[in-house]
Order: sequence, then C-alpha cells, then structure tokens
Amino acid sequence: MSDNRPERLEWEAVIPLFTNPFIWADTAKAVAIPLVLFGGLIVIILAGDSNPDWGGAAGLLAICAAVVLVLLIFVELVVFGNRFAARFSLDRTGASYESGRAGRRVRKAGLIVGVLAGSPLVTGSSLLASTMASLHIGWKDVKKVTPFPGRKVITLSNSWRPVLRLYCPDQATYEAASRLIAEETGLGS
Repeated sequence: MSDNRPERLEWEAVIPLFTNPFIWADTAKAVAIPLVLFGGLIVIILAGDSNPDWGGAAGLLAICAAVVLVLLIFVELVVFGNRFAARFSLDRTGASYESGRAGRRVRKAGLIVGVLAGSPLVTGSSLLASTMASLHIGWKDVKKVTPFPGRKVITLSNSWRPVLRLYCPDQATYEAASRLIAEETGLGS
C-alpha cells in the first residue's frame, strides 16, 4: 500500500439475505449441483428397471429442492430477519470477513440442539457453518475482481470460483476498498 493510506481498512455491513441476488445465485448453484448429481444417480438406478417411475423420481427431486428452499427462506426471514451483520477488513496480506454476533448465536444454538437431539446432521451442519464464520483470501490468490458499483459489492475470486464478496455500507468505503484492492492485486476493480 502507498504511504498515504492506512495499513488496514475495516468496516461493518449489514447484508440483506432474502432480497440479495448474490445469495439467490449462490443458492441456485448449491441446490442445482446436488439435484443434478442425485438426478443422474436416479437415472442410472431407474435405467435398469423394467417399469421405471420417472415421474415419481422427478417429483421426489422437486420436493427435496422445495424443502431446501422453504427452509432457506425461513432462516433468512424468520431467524435472521433478512439481515446478516458482518465485519470486513483489507490489509497488506489480503481480504478478510467475519460474521456478526447473530451468526455466532445461531451456529451455537444449532450445535447445542444437534447434540441434545442426538442429530449428527444438525451437529455437522453447525460445525460446518462454524468453519465459514470467518474467511481470508490472500492477495496472491485473488485472480479476478468483479465490481458491482450499484450494489457497492466487490467479488474476489480465485482461479475457479468467487471466494469472498465484500459488502460496503457506503460509497466512500466502496471506493476506498476498490482502490486498495486494485493497488494490492494489480487487477482493476
């Protein structure tokens, strides 16, 4: 970084959930990939059947997708109130994200419920969510910077996928983050 800039840029932002097109795009990918994989497995299994129930299999996949989406919407709107607080920071090493207090409380509650209910699925999901409570990407790993100035969001990608989206609370933070990222990565943002 140049000498006239702080060594660290930090900010907090409230990320909308249900009304966030980035989350919906990521959700579509997260739901579509397992559906395609399970759909392929079902096709392989039913292909050997003399009287396959293709409609029933498709219906089952549709029900599974609908349940996942309904649960997602419930969590976004009821549990989080369509708001997720996060802290972002940029420094000489890279970009970092840390979830806010509400995210930590929900993960802890899920872990406790999973253990008390004896549910390895709920416990495992909560543990997996805990690993995503904070994230860091080093500047050398950033291969693509995609700015969304209208939404004040900057997506940092590695060589094959988006790794971190920086949600800026205002235009000044967005511009400062864009300049710092461009300086550190050599990539325009």
